[in-house]
Order: sequence, then C-alpha cells, then structure tokens
Amino acid sequence: MKKYIKYIILAIWFFIALRFIYIVFRMDTYNNFGFSYAIAKGQIPYKDFYLIVPLFSPFLYSVLLYFNHSIIVFYLEQIFLLLIFSYLLFKILDKKAWIVLFLLLCPFTLCFPFCLFPGYNFLILFELVLLLYLNHYKKNDMVIGFVAGLALLTKQNIGIFIMLVTIIYPFFKNKRSSLIRFIFSLIPIIIFVIYLLITNTFLNFIDLCFLGMKSFTNNLFIGPIWLMFFVLSLIIIIRQFIKSKDKNISYYYVMSYLPVVYPIFNDYHIGFFILFLIIVYLYNKPFELSDKTVIVLNILIVVASVAYYFVSYEFFNRFQIVNYNNMPLEFITKKNKKDYDYIIQHMKKHSNTSYIIDPSNVVALTVIQEAKLDHYFVLFRGNFGKNGEDKIYQEFVDTHDRYFVVQKGECNNQKSNQFICKIPEEIEKKCDIAKELNNYIIYYKK
Repeated sequence: MKKYIKYIILAIWFFIALRFIYIVFRMDTYNNFGFSYAIAKGQIPYKDFYLIVPLFSPFLYSVLLYFNHSIIVFYLEQIFLLLIFSYLLFKILDKKAWIVLFLLLCPFTLCFPFCLFPGYNFLILFELVLLLYLNHYKKNDMVIGFVAGLALLTKQNIGIFIMLVTIIYPFFKNKRSSLIRFIFSLIPIIIFVIYLLITNTFLNFIDLCFLGMKSFTNNLFIGPIWLMFFVLSLIIIIRQFIKSKDKNISYYYVMSYLPVVYPIFNDYHIGFFILFLIIVYLYNKPFELSDKTVIVLNILIVVASVAYYFVSYEFFNRFQIVNYNNMPLEFITKKNKKDYDYIIQHMKKHSNTSYIIDPSNVVALTVIQEAKLDHYFVLFRGNFGKNGEDKIYQEFVDTHDRYFVVQKGECNNQKSNQFICKIPEEIEKKCDIAKELNNYIIYYKK
C-alpha cells in the first residue's frame, strides 16, 4: 500500500508542477501538443502540417485527444508516462531514483525541469531508461528490439544510434540475440513506412526529417556555463567507464544519446543529456541512500517549489488564469486576453486566417477555435526541408484572400531567434492592415 501512496503523491505533484509551477520551463510543449492535436483532428503529418521527426511521439500523445481535445488530457497522458518513468527508475536505481526525481522536481536544479514536459525529447529519454531496465533484467530480446525500433521512430538522429547499440552490443556473445533484436526492431519501422506510402508522404518525410537538417546549423547557441557542465559531465562518465570492469550497455547508450544536443545546442537539450548521464552514473555507482536522505530530498523538493513560487510571484502576478475552449487554466496577461478575445471573434467570421506568431500562441488560438493547423504553424528555420525557407516564402506569395495575424516584435532579435523573419517583413510591405491590437497586427492579403 505504501508504494501506491508514493505514486499517487507523485502523480499529484507532477500535475501541479506541469500545469502551474514550472510553466516557464515548458519550451516545446505547445508545439508537441499541436502535432498530436492536428493528428486527432484528422490531419496528415508532413502534408497538412510540417513535422521534422518521425511519428511515434505525436501519435502516442494523440490517443486520448481523439476523445477530448483539452490540453489537460495531454498533461494527463504525460503524468501516466512520468509514473512509468519513475517506476523504471526505482527498479534500476532503487532509492537513488529519488536523486533523479529531485533534479526533475526542484526548479533550481540547472535545467532539468525541462525534462518533465511532454514531447519527443522526453519520450526518447523514457525509451532509454526503459531499455536500461529491459537489459538489466534480461527481458525478452523481442521486446528490447521492438523498443529500439520505436526509438528510431521517436527522433531519427538519436534513435538510429540507440537501435544500433541495442542490436550490436550482444553480438559477440550471442549472435542469436542480436538477430532477434534486429528483426523485431524492424516491425515498427515497416509499419511506419507503410503508413507513409499509404498517405503518399514518404518523400515529404525524407525532405523534412533528413534533407532539411542542414538548415538548423545556423541555430546553434549556448552559454559558457552550459558548455562547462556539458564537458564536465562527459569527463565524469568517461572516467567511470574507464574504471568500470563491467562495460555494460548503459555507457554505450550515453554515447548514442549524444546527438540530442544537435542540431540545437542549448540548455534545453543539454538538460536532457546531462540528466541521462546522471542516471547512468547512479546506475553504475554502488551506493545506497538512507531513508533519512530520501526524506530530506522530498522536503527539499517541497521547500524549493514553494520558494520558487514566491520568487516568481511578481512574474505570475502579472498574469490571470483564463478558461478557453480546450485550453483551460491558462496563464495570460490582461492585454493578451483582450487580443485573444478579438482574434477569436475574428476567426469566427474569417476562417481563412493564418498565424505568424509564437507557436505556443498558434496552438492556443487554433485549439480554442477547434481549427486545423497550417504550414505556418512553426515558422522556424529548419522546419521546411531542403531550401525550406524559399518554399514557405513562395507558398506565401501564391496565397491570396487570407488574413495573417502577426506578432509585434517577433523579429527584433534575429541572432538568437529561429523565426523566419522574411515572411512577416513581406506581409508588412505587401498586405493591408485590417486591425492593430496590443501585441498583434491583423493583415489582409488580397
């Protein structure tokens, strides 16, 4: 009974953390919600809206969205995965798992709270921990191979290396094991390829998920402190590997996970990598936590969260909680609420409207209206395949009789911004202003 209470408390705390306390850490959460929402609305990925990863993550998160489009459902799906993630940690780390949960749930622990939020980056971390668990307990090779295949379908630039490590690692000791893993890793991949062929999106997938990767290379930015943590953590894990007599698969999974910091090398992606390094370090470090230490860690989680609330009170005090259709309990400023209310009314009259604004706001305004996403959904460099910026610009040129909601100041800081500024600049030159709001301007293109 005691362990069930632990998971009930964790579930409640995960919900509070995701929905209220750590909203500044959510990063790509709304984008990922948008992908799954669009699928639940019957849209075809790579054709109706652009996507730069394979489909396992958005399809998985879309399951319950078929029944209800509320973002609360999206968070509930993530809480379920976080509980499984916690269970796996306790199975492979025992009480040391509390160190990882402390890092996740304490808002002052570098950038680890990023890792709480739903999406393909969390899911690839989840799959790595699941593979550690399956290998640790010597589970069926068919299951291990299948999960490795899912990793490839979650994030291609990482999943391919995870899959190779999973297949090759046992080869010299047990060739049959490697063969079984290889065969069963192909099952989800074959299903995915069949889906692409049926939907006639195979070439689109290649273009968006592989040929367009080069466009991201201009978007690498990292502060010296994060670079220091990254290098230091690598040195520590390599030193542990050299000293270890048992060169188990966990160390090879660390190296396979390294591409998580490419093509965008920032604190968000480094947080995922360092957290997995810590998990592997704890997995291979023979020590136990005392019950007193576990209690202290739990107290620190609560104290740190309360402290974070008071530190950020001034920030949150500028927001109010609103309840829009499918977007309940949203933090929004009074000025933004006036803008949202006007745009929502505008959309009721003019469904031919696209958003050239922050993707989080695109998702919010789209979901509120029960509308569908379009190609302007995430107007970032690297999201449109080979020569993608030229293609999306040409699509804009060829578009007529359409309203564009443009966010003011979106292109002010181009050096650290992925946003494709060419389109809003052209909109300003070639379109008529229909309405100017506090933070947005609505243009009309004849």
